[in-house]
Amino acid sequence: MVKSVCKMIVLGALAVTSTFIMAEDNTLPFPGTITGNVNVVSSYNLRGMTNSPESDTPAVQGGLDYTHDSGFYLGYWFSTLTAAYADFNTSPTNIKEDKKSFENDFYAGYKGKITDDLGYQIGGTVYYYYPGWESTGYETILGLNYKDVSITAQTLLNNVTFGNKGDTYFLATYAPKLAGGFTGKVQVAAYYYGDDDEYLAYQAKAGDVTKTDFAFRHATLGLSHPLGATGATWSLDYIFGGYTRDEAKQKNKVVLGLGYAF
Repeated sequence: MVKSVCKMIVLGALAVTSTFIMAEDNTLPFPGTITGNVNVVSSYNLRGMTNSPESDTPAVQGGLDYTHDSGFYLGYWFSTLTAAYADFNTSPTNIKEDKKSFENDFYAGYKGKITDDLGYQIGGTVYYYYPGWESTGYETILGLNYKDVSITAQTLLNNVTFGNKGDTYFLATYAPKLAGGFTGKVQVAAYYYGDDDEYLAYQAKAGDVTKTDFAFRHATLGLSHPLGATGATWSLDYIFGGYTRDEAKQKNKVVLGLGYAF
């Protein structure tokens, strides 16, 4: 039932947004702008997690974003996935592998300017999975950006089945415009891991008990390019796998994507 409601919300929001965009004057009945995107990727690799179950199959993803001229933003993002961590119940013996799930991310914040080239970001995200209420997480984000370079730090505020309170994901991204209409992507990421381990029994079965405080998580090299005049864009990413909280080495992986922004 909840999954159906989530899909109805997504489809309804896309329909409303499309109506606004197709209006002749291309304006909204309120201040600000709304943009959206729909993507298909060969695998969903959350923050470089190339060994996890959600990496096994293609995923459909997309979202809507509202931006006000003041810098305030509000958005929603979703993805289909296969994830064992979304199936934790009251006992670790109830874990069911390869269960189809649905990720919903609700976020809001503010993006401001210090100078013409230097900006900052302050915000937060709620992660809700169905099925998998134990995976509902609350996270803050702080960021700085200078021209084509950005650095963000995202910190969990509660213990969930996939992380501990205080876990912080650091991500540096360089996305330059290249010749021939290409856009490049270079990313390097690291994780600081909290050691509360509230879900120790569950994590022990999944092999995720905290063994290290800080680790290189992943690096990514990517290219993207518009697909002719279709409005779609293809992308190719190569992920260099790092290490998770249990010091497990993640494999390297190629990820293909096709997206449409509106």
